[in-house]
Amino acid sequence: MGDKVQGEGDYESARNYREDTERSIREREKNGKSVMGNAAEASDELTPAEREGRSRAREPGQDARDADCMDRLERKKEG
Repeated sequence: MGDKVQGEGDYESARNYREDTERSIREREKNGKSVMGNAAEASDELTPAEREGRSRAREPGQDARDADCMDRLERKKEG
């Protein structure tokens, strides 16, 4: 790992993300496109990409059920 500072991420990843985001913004502006959204054009309808993402999202309470299941398995293993 070397001398990277790790945590929720690392400095290199944060720098790469920032540079990629800035490059994307410059490209859009160079092509005359706005990077700002327009509330008047907003819709409550999900885009195909949003539907795809939500189809894979966890249900509310999924993490708690997973934790309970793991606890039961650990107790069974110990007992």
